[in-house]
Amino acid sequence: MSEECTHDCSNCGAACSSRNAAPQHDAPNPHSSVKKVIGVVSGKGGVGKSMTSALLACAMARRGYHCGILDADITGPSIPKLFGIHGRAMADDKGCWPIQSRMGIDVMSINLLVENEEDPVVWRGPVIAGAVKQFWTDVVHSFPTRRSSDLISCSWICLREPVTSP
Repeated sequence: MSEECTHDCSNCGAACSSRNAAPQHDAPNPHSSVKKVIGVVSGKGGVGKSMTSALLACAMARRGYHCGILDADITGPSIPKLFGIHGRAMADDKGCWPIQSRMGIDVMSINLLVENEEDPVVWRGPVIAGAVKQFWTDVVHSFPTRRSSDLISCSWICLREPVTSP
């Protein structure tokens, strides 16, 4: 630790022993091959997160990428409905497999796992967080890139210029 250490690592470049380790995230399913993740988030409901996610996935698919959507809206899932997907996701010893839309976009959502897709899911708090975590760790997301340089460019543009709604 340096003599001038303020213990505020957020704007310090020194590699000292008091620096906190980077936050740890759960690893995806070992059979997954996710290259990039674009998060579409908001602290408010009804602003178009699902529509934005669907349109981004469609745009990526039209450009030749194999992409998918992990619908983390547990209490109000709408992604399968946007893509006209009905049915149930299947699982095997490798994990749970998303359902593919007509455009080839892999979709995983809670209403693909419940017995009746119209039934409401009335979970709260830690149970929702656990379900979203399992969507990442237990679902096999297999998205091989076809043109990695374009994907890096597109991801950078999407992350640098967020889509917002009034």
